[in-house]
Amino acid sequence: MILIDIGNTTIHFAVEKNSKLVKQFRVPTRTVNAAKIKKIIGSLPAEEIVICSVVPKITSLFRNLKTLKKIAVVGKDINVPIRSLYNKSQIGQDRLLGTFAAKKLFPEVRLVIDFGTAITFDFISGKGNYLGGFIFPGINLLFSSLTACALLPKLIKIYPWRKVKIPKNTPDSINKGIMEGIPLMINAWITEYQSWITKNGSLKQKNIIVTGGQAKPVLKKLNFPYTYEPDLILKGMIFLMLG
Repeated sequence: MILIDIGNTTIHFAVEKNSKLVKQFRVPTRTVNAAKIKKIIGSLPAEEIVICSVVPKITSLFRNLKTLKKIAVVGKDINVPIRSLYNKSQIGQDRLLGTFAAKKLFPEVRLVIDFGTAITFDFISGKGNYLGGFIFPGINLLFSSLTACALLPKLIKIYPWRKVKIPKNTPDSINKGIMEGIPLMINAWITEYQSWITKNGSLKQKNIIVTGGQAKPVLKKLNFPYTYEPDLILKGMIFLMLG
């Protein structure tokens, strides 16, 4: 199968063979058009395409693709088999698929943190139900939001953990604020919700699953046990199609 995770920032392509991921690559979402999609899909060997998307316009490009390959879209052609207590008209299929995959891989999971264009916290009950969660801006969104300030640079390079206690220039100040601020906020939230996640016990590594294309810059600053699973959505599609 060809597995496609369409996000607001990147499109994650993968090829599955015998339930394993044998090839992966990412393409910036803003660079994609019908011709580019046709070229990419034509270069991949599988005959079946599975798509999880949060960008309807890009989904339509795949749907309109003249190809002999069979296309299945999560949430449209195939449903995620997880009970959700969230507003059904507002839930993103990526959040449902991520929690479904996490529960299949790690039965003790209670929280999935996904570092994408947005950072999402998704809570799972002991019975495996999707309970809902939080949404706040991701790393790139926070950097781009500062371009609205007239005296700040329009382009700042992201570089994590420069050893500067009190920055003396604007790029360092912005990086310090965002790249240390995000994990500090997440660590505080985990402290706030720890008793719920563990039912008054100690946190275990498999209680919290971290995923997403923008996770790596902050992983070393997270001060709680977690399991990093970068291919959670792709593995969720494999579970959906192959069981």
